[in-house]
Amino acid sequence: MSVSSSATDVANNEDLLSQILVRLPPKSLLCFKSVCKQWLSLISSPQFIVTHILCRGSASPSGLLLNNDYLHTPEFHYVPLTHSNPSQTSPPYLSYLGAPCIKILQSCNGLLLCSSAYQKNDPNYELKYFDDFTQTEDDVLLPDIWHVIPTISNSCIQTRIHYSGFRFYVCNPTTKQFNTLSFPFFQYHILALNLAFDPLHSPYYKILCILKKNLDTFIIHLYNSETKTWNPSSVSFNAPWEISFREPVFCRRAIHWYGDRKTSLYYHVDKECLNPMPMPLSSTYGTVNYFGESGGHLHLIMSYVLELDVFELQKDYSAWSVRYHINLEAIRVSLCGMCGFSSNESIASVLRITRGEKEEESEAVVFMFAVEGIMVVSYNLSDGTHRRHTGLVPSRGDVHDFKLLHSYRDAFPFIETLSPI
Repeated sequence: MSVSSSATDVANNEDLLSQILVRLPPKSLLCFKSVCKQWLSLISSPQFIVTHILCRGSASPSGLLLNNDYLHTPEFHYVPLTHSNPSQTSPPYLSYLGAPCIKILQSCNGLLLCSSAYQKNDPNYELKYFDDFTQTEDDVLLPDIWHVIPTISNSCIQTRIHYSGFRFYVCNPTTKQFNTLSFPFFQYHILALNLAFDPLHSPYYKILCILKKNLDTFIIHLYNSETKTWNPSSVSFNAPWEISFREPVFCRRAIHWYGDRKTSLYYHVDKECLNPMPMPLSSTYGTVNYFGESGGHLHLIMSYVLELDVFELQKDYSAWSVRYHINLEAIRVSLCGMCGFSSNESIASVLRITRGEKEEESEAVVFMFAVEGIMVVSYNLSDGTHRRHTGLVPSRGDVHDFKLLHSYRDAFPFIETLSPI
């Protein structure tokens, strides 16, 4: 049998072809849609997409998108988490949203929750939502009315921009599909939007909208992408103002928020109920330096100093325990000798904690800033060794402007997925 006849047999056997294609990465499949109508129909079918997602399982992020905080560009810096050549990396570019100023609010298993900001003289201002909800600085949803951004081209003089309106999107940066969120009239002001999406559980996502009734009373509304409707949750609750509803972490079918008190909260999206979550003693460890998820585990860093303890939450939510340790001062000293960084003047922040399948594969991605430049370092959480990262990659060659300083609040995992919007 010739090679051409074997290829023809495979092409004519849709089951066999599907078994081959389902093992390929999403970006390759998107390219293969243009091979022929048969492949386009197969790869676009809901059954194939579900099978592809289940076959991949819990996919790991290929990189981190670094927020650009509403600068007039849909571009983002990108930190590859795979150790491939940065020149071969193709970061997502959100120009298809058609918005001039974009900020990522949350990343959740391949989908992004984004907002775009419009100034009052912008022609799109009249198309905005939230016109009735931006009356005071406290009522504005990310960011505040007056937004201050130190940038590369303007690092000494901070830019003050007054924003008048916002629009919100859920998008898949791999497929470039997106949905512009619309809202019913809410009686109270919107404090935060949170995204919950688990493609291994359901192809549909949910949006948690937290309304601020008064100083310490909140109400939850839920958007379901399956029904495309907003429904009020049965949950109305009191919570201290210190809980960070604008910095959610989705893990184990629940949205988690950290707080500065002994106890914080998490919300189970299926059971639609709130539960208490313990916090490490802030009097001992200081402020939150990191809050994130990896492999179904919640991690938290709280410290005043350069010796950082990485806490991991027990799966029964009973307590946090110290899982890893990070010595930022050792990284600074090493970079001072290796790259000419000023050890006493550099600023370090943890962008992501990745829990490996093997203990020696667990690492932290650390962002370093000094007058000499910017650097990203991979720190092995098992043995404390570290190496200079492959670097930052712009989403396009003609980068306009970028923030100088980044923390975990700016870093959003990018996971390739075919999940539909």
